[in-house]
Amino acid sequence: MNVDLSQMSAEALKQLENQLKEKQRADRLAKQKNRQTLLELESELVDNNIDFCLSQREDVEDLVAKLFQEATTIIELRSELYGNKKEAQDSHTFTKPDGSASIRIGWNVRPAFNGTESEGLKKIKTYMSSLAGDSENEKLLLEFLNTALRTDAQGNLNPREVRKLGTLRQKANSVLFDEGMDIIEQAIIDIRTSMYIRGYKLVTFENGIEKRVNFNFSID
Repeated sequence: MNVDLSQMSAEALKQLENQLKEKQRADRLAKQKNRQTLLELESELVDNNIDFCLSQREDVEDLVAKLFQEATTIIELRSELYGNKKEAQDSHTFTKPDGSASIRIGWNVRPAFNGTESEGLKKIKTYMSSLAGDSENEKLLLEFLNTALRTDAQGNLNPREVRKLGTLRQKANSVLFDEGMDIIEQAIIDIRTSMYIRGYKLVTFENGIEKRVNFNFSID
């Protein structure tokens, strides 16, 4: 229904204005109430589950410590038997001969720089500035380089993205680019952040169907 305000008296307009203000006030109160309800629901969710999560963490910590300890002897035996030095690698996988079950233990790894990457970046940026052509390949390469060398708000590079630049060595075909990448790759260090256990088991259910059941636990 359309209302012609020009046909309304001053008193009617005032009454309408008051009604609009009251509706706005009621809407604000309803929104505040909904927000408060949301906060209460969030708190209830946390309270109902946090203690269980903490108890499970303790069990997982014990399991991880136990598995890492039990695996030490096997890892050392592997190293002696096969004559390799992989006992210091970030993960180890143990699988039954028939493949019906497997457990992998290891460390989650986060790449970072050791602070010596700047000289390598200078070489790569010098190489970038030499790409003065207009070919599609040169444009694509320059765009990829700029993406990989993009920094965050603190001015830090993303080691994972920079590491991808190594795939462009052949395409760049540049001694300067190779030298820069060599310096950068040597400056990237993998920091172990948390321990994990992953694996699977082939389980036959009541209906006779066999399925692979996976698990994944991680602790800081």
